[in-house]
Amino acid sequence: MFTLHHGFWIYFFTRRHPQVWQFVVGSMLPDYVYLVLLGFLLFTREIGWQEVVSLSPTTFMTYIPLYPWAMRVDLIGHSVVIWGGAFVLSLLPIFNRLQAFIVGWGSHLLIDGLTHAAYASFYLYPLSMAAVHSPVSYWEPSYFAREFKLVNGILMGLAALYLLYHWWKKRKKIGRASCRERV
Repeated sequence: MFTLHHGFWIYFFTRRHPQVWQFVVGSMLPDYVYLVLLGFLLFTREIGWQEVVSLSPTTFMTYIPLYPWAMRVDLIGHSVVIWGGAFVLSLLPIFNRLQAFIVGWGSHLLIDGLTHAAYASFYLYPLSMAAVHSPVSYWEPSYFAREFKLVNGILMGLAALYLLYHWWKKRKKIGRASCRERV
């Protein structure tokens, strides 16, 4: 799933939680390395600004093996082993405040496990380089990407309309209350 979609879905399901933004930031954590790599590629002029818009995930993923630091950070961020260690630590009182962030990170790993086919992550890194391949991919056409994008897009649209409706309803209610106060 695209990075911002991870953030949207975790926001939708945790929006009433006081630590909603920790969930959202955590849900996008494993993919931040891609933004750093993109910035590096732009800075070193390996790609130009005009190429960023048309850069497909398939093409972008070919850059990651060229930079060992990006590969390592990607492996660590997408590792269930590393995440599990962080989650266990978050159960300790001293790290308890990081729990929402780490749960958001875990949601990213779960969704990636369900939506990555040929370019699956190595979830057991550093213990193993075995990958779990899903029968569905969010960006590989030979693994139902078109259908996935359609379903995900429709669901995101409906969820956004739901959020917008409730925002409008709440705003209208606040407007009525302020009108009553003026009278």
